[in-house]
Amino acid sequence: MELNREPFDLRKFWARVPILSQKALGDPRMQELEVLFVPLKTGSAEFNLDHIRTIADEDAKYWRFLDWWKMPEIKKDDIEGLKYAFHNLQEFDEDLITRLYSLLKNIEIVSCIFRFVSPEDYSIFSTPVEDLLNIKGRTPVLKYLSYLRDLKELRKIYHFERAADVDMALWTLAHLLNSAKLLRESPYKKLYESYIREPNAIKHLMARNALEQIWGEKKYIHIADLILQTDFILAGILAGRELELHVKDMCNRAGIPLTFISDAGESKRKDLRRLARDLFNSGRISAETKARIYDWWSLRCNLTHDKAISVGEDRVRRMVEGVIDFMRK
Repeated sequence: MELNREPFDLRKFWARVPILSQKALGDPRMQELEVLFVPLKTGSAEFNLDHIRTIADEDAKYWRFLDWWKMPEIKKDDIEGLKYAFHNLQEFDEDLITRLYSLLKNIEIVSCIFRFVSPEDYSIFSTPVEDLLNIKGRTPVLKYLSYLRDLKELRKIYHFERAADVDMALWTLAHLLNSAKLLRESPYKKLYESYIREPNAIKHLMARNALEQIWGEKKYIHIADLILQTDFILAGILAGRELELHVKDMCNRAGIPLTFISDAGESKRKDLRRLARDLFNSGRISAETKARIYDWWSLRCNLTHDKAISVGEDRVRRMVEGVIDFMRK
């Protein structure tokens, strides 16, 4: 049975775009919009109000823009300085993205224009894909640029020709994950199973984007506190790591050796319990604190050696809180 399982391939989700987009998006005529906007990149056309009106598409000739966005009122003078701004557009043009965002005040609408001018390097930035990949950024512009970098990475991994196509494949995946009905249908069920079965590049990006800010914390114990409710086992292991580092640091500052000479004359590292005992014997910690360190370290070892079932989240929470308090003293 294992041999018959299909590996995850984002291109298989791209293959379902025509069917799903017709159902969910009203069968948008994206290629026709590209034909109208690509001349802006070649320099054979000027960016003008007609392009704004085409994107807004009040008559829904090409797509149902107004179902998702509202185009702000733009005057001719507002875009006078942008006539040839898209000529020879390069990837990740932060300056031009910022200029358009200052004008339109909506990064998703901005992304629509870039996507049709240069579908090779740009895509639409929408809530489904933003949530799927956990895109982060201090500003809407930086969030969009972060998404474009992720698309470039996925484009290379899954051998897509264009960023816009990667985006629609991700949209399909996001749509599938949020549709209980589709998950019961073939071939969507098999696509879903291929996605959840094992790690893949999409999940790697999701994790990296989600954890990027968390891993910016200064200490393991702070990270443990943040992820406690999500994964108490990992939180406990991280707390144990921080406890070990802190105890060793206390020993170094107290002049207590971290090693000892065995009966065989070999230099050996002291375990954490022996270091805690040395700190107690030197008057650096109380007997109560020593006992707590023993208990915390036993808990960490149980978590590391697959005995977490006997631990429980409450006990790990007390450990994390205790280690934080211990480190503050």
